[in-house]
Amino acid sequence: MTVRPFGVLATAVLLGCAAGSDAAKPVRAPVAAVDRVWFWTGTATGTGTIASPAPERYTLELAPNGRLLVRADCNRGTGRYRIATGTIAFDPIAATRAACPPGALDARYLGDLQRATGFFVEGGHLVLELPDGGGAMRFAPSP
Repeated sequence: MTVRPFGVLATAVLLGCAAGSDAAKPVRAPVAAVDRVWFWTGTATGTGTIASPAPERYTLELAPNGRLLVRADCNRGTGRYRIATGTIAFDPIAATRAACPPGALDARYLGDLQRATGFFVEGGHLVLELPDGGGAMRFAPSP
């Protein structure tokens, strides 16, 4: 796990804050997040950032029917989610429990997903907000 010091400027860059651009304004409508595959690029917290070692190995798919599909390095999981304007909640995720290689962040990734309470899409990236100022998970769209 890579944890780096984290400042205000880095937070703004990680969350894709760009003033003056309509494309960068946060969209909290569920349609912006659902029915696509997202690659986890990292999580920002008040104490640092955790960079995804391989975003294509940490995926999130929010199907329109409320079903969730995830890949967490060498593990895969499924479950249900609920989404409304700006809010999201995940039911328990049933995942395989294979031993991933050293440096894998599968447990951290799945744990943070379970804690997410809010979301928005900004500049084409999905951001899942963690509770009580706990940070934010950032996802890039799949190519």
